[in-house]
Amino acid sequence: MLYRFNFLSVLLIMLVSFSMAISQTARLQVIHNAADPAADTVDIYLNEDLLLNDFAFRTATPFIDAPANQEITIGVAPGNSSSVEDVIADFDVTLTAGEKYVVVANGVLDPGSFADNPDEESTAFTLLINDAAQEAAVNASNVEFFILHGSTDAPTVDIFARDVAQLADNAPYKGMTDYLSVPPARYIVDLTPGEDNETIVASFDADLSGLQGGAATVFASGFFNPAVNQNGPAFGLFAALPNGTVVELSLIHI
Repeated sequence: MLYRFNFLSVLLIMLVSFSMAISQTARLQVIHNAADPAADTVDIYLNEDLLLNDFAFRTATPFIDAPANQEITIGVAPGNSSSVEDVIADFDVTLTAGEKYVVVANGVLDPGSFADNPDEESTAFTLLINDAAQEAAVNASNVEFFILHGSTDAPTVDIFARDVAQLADNAPYKGMTDYLSVPPARYIVDLTPGEDNETIVASFDADLSGLQGGAATVFASGFFNPAVNQNGPAFGLFAALPNGTVVELSLIHI
């Protein structure tokens, strides 16, 4: 009986330890949305280890497991870097076990070499983090997504699903919405200045008809005026899916 008690005790401790080890991770997706031509391709380090090699602009990882409940350093280096010593920007973050995160690399390396943001928001290279991310829709009948304003030289905007609903109100650069839940269908998405909904500055075709039960990050990307931003990539809307696929929304009008 004593032997059996000791065996069960050890087994219980092993199971609890194993369970705790498994739980010390969070789910993480990384999106590259830094439109600076000098950051077109970057390497991403997690602490000392290379996480993403030659990570290209407007691409995303799938959701992966990342260390939680401890401070980790996410470092960004030029593409084809040799080691973590080549990092040009790093950020210390602590993820919570069991939570989901979308991390978006955004901004420019040298703001003085690019157009200022019209609302005087800092355009310096940074990581924008959604700490309430989803890998699937809560309402399995719908598609659920949040919107990130990631265009450095674009002003505060309102975003509408034409003839359906307003999706974002006075969204500044770096602003994020909560998750929005909509039926899987085809929509026209209009962007207007924040205080002038009569002037449509850009429209996009958003076909969500095949994404029932799915989730996404919809992000504004690129420059409204490439000519004064080192002829960098032009403005567009993109959707990153949980599996890492990035879809460009078709431009109708700009």
